[in-house]
Amino acid sequence: MAPRSRFSTAIRKTAKVHNAAEHHEAKVAVRRLVLQAVGGQVFDAFAGAGVMYRRVWREAPGYCGCDLLWSRDDRLAFVADNRRVLRAIDLQPYSIFDLDAHGSPWEQAWIVASRRLVAPGERVGLVLTEGSGLKLKMGGYPRALLWIAGLEGTPSGGAALHGEIIGRALRRLAMAMCCRLADRWEAKGKTGAAVRYLGLVFVGEKKSPPAGGRRA
Repeated sequence: MAPRSRFSTAIRKTAKVHNAAEHHEAKVAVRRLVLQAVGGQVFDAFAGAGVMYRRVWREAPGYCGCDLLWSRDDRLAFVADNRRVLRAIDLQPYSIFDLDAHGSPWEQAWIVASRRLVAPGERVGLVLTEGSGLKLKMGGYPRALLWIAGLEGTPSGGAALHGEIIGRALRRLAMAMCCRLADRWEAKGKTGAAVRYLGLVFVGEKKSPPAGGRRA
């Protein structure tokens, strides 16, 4: 079944403006939709100073952040490289993974898809800030995105095919998780960076293979 690609009124409005504050509101709206659809505990891999926690994630049943810099607040958080943390901890308690990377979130997304086992009928949410657009315009590709999308070399016309490349990567993530992509919300930044804010809901379809059987 094809995923339903939907836009809330809030996302549609904020996706058409140029200033960072309104893009911030789009990020908040996408996260609220995922939280409403999935619920459960959140792992925030790029937790930063806690803006998204204060606006959205504090309403979740549980939260754990991760960032290279320590923030003086009351959040539970790892201060470390999020890739190392995602490979080391038990991901099963978390139902939502927030990957708000400034550039490409795909390495972290693949670690989650490879290690988070999803039961049939279970819902898991991913929130991605996909900032590969500028690199694609310059003729480059994030290596993780290229690999997950199943592309070889450096195909030409990456900027024009940005949406299709993302779609290929999402289908690969769904396969790795033994899921179907049930819901997808997206807001697009209108600056030259061509950032996309994605909210995704995956639903388990069959028993997942052992975590050791998938590469992360």
